[in-house]
Amino acid sequence: MNNTLYSIAGILIPFLGTTFGSGFVLFLKKNLNGKIQKLIVGFAAGVMIAASIWSLILPSAELAEEQGVVGWLPPAIGFILGIVFLIITNYIADKIAKRKSGKKLNMLMFSVTLHNIPEGIALIRVKPVFARL
Repeated sequence: MNNTLYSIAGILIPFLGTTFGSGFVLFLKKNLNGKIQKLIVGFAAGVMIAASIWSLILPSAELAEEQGVVGWLPPAIGFILGIVFLIITNYIADKIAKRKSGKKLNMLMFSVTLHNIPEGIALIRVKPVFARL
């Protein structure tokens, strides 16, 4: 499979997953009881945690060990920096939310941008993975 097909698959697979997941919200939000909503949110949280561990934390530890650094140190520092970053952005988001004009649009743009920053950073490791295939 050439790089173009990998790129297309890399775009379509997340797109289809996001579309499927948002279908629950769009079509079923009025029909879902609280227990089912909690189950779905818990499932999403579990998938995100698993993806973070297997796709980010473990590769970071392996890369650190390859470079002769204590394996847990870079992921731990990154984890702490991520927490600090989220605390700061939560503070900024609270300030933005208090504004009257464009409140919903500002929060939507801010949250989508914030969500995509770590995903963009994680792409640093994508090229070597595709190079091995």
